[in-house]
Amino acid sequence: MEIIVQGKGIKYFSPDEVILDINFITKKNTYEEVLKEGIKDVELFIKEILIKNDFKKEDLKTRNFVIREETKYNQETNQYEPNGYSFNQIASLKFDYDKELLANMMVSISKLENAPRCQINFGIKNEKECQRDLLAMAYQDAEDQAKAIALASKKTLKCCQKVDFKPFTTDYVSQAGIGSEMMRAEKAYYGASQKIVNTFTPEDICLSETLYCLWIAEDE
Repeated sequence: MEIIVQGKGIKYFSPDEVILDINFITKKNTYEEVLKEGIKDVELFIKEILIKNDFKKEDLKTRNFVIREETKYNQETNQYEPNGYSFNQIASLKFDYDKELLANMMVSISKLENAPRCQINFGIKNEKECQRDLLAMAYQDAEDQAKAIALASKKTLKCCQKVDFKPFTTDYVSQAGIGSEMMRAEKAYYGASQKIVNTFTPEDICLSETLYCLWIAEDE
């Protein structure tokens, strides 16, 4: 007798990694001006945020960099006209979750001249270990279901003959996040970093995995 079941593994994980997505944005009249100012903003971030918090320059990973000519629409001429240049560099910084460090960095970023836009998310460092745990849970769930079906059919479960596994589709990032708007709001308060430490806790990450298993059952 063939028994086909769908096993599921669901588990909550506490975030242990901070993922800081940074967007440096500068706008100037000429290409040369915007390049100079954009680089200056990035270098200031490295000096005031990275180095002072014991990071290396290489820890800041650039994902995208572009300088483009901007335009604006002229309603009188019904045409788009040149409107300076924009510098846009998107980078990310990952580090172990540390409330004190995170709070201090948030406040420091808010004080930068032309502070970059930031989004802070919380993730899991060891994704493979999480996946192994979930797959083990899914397999056990499938086996328990197959045993129940075999028992109801007065048969004995023998072996799992086939397993279908779909690649991980769940995001390893918590739904809780902090935007740069919150950072700048905190700037106005005395003891802002301690206020963040005392009030902000990232939400646990719920991950799930599914296995499709073919089991063989025989007469008792």
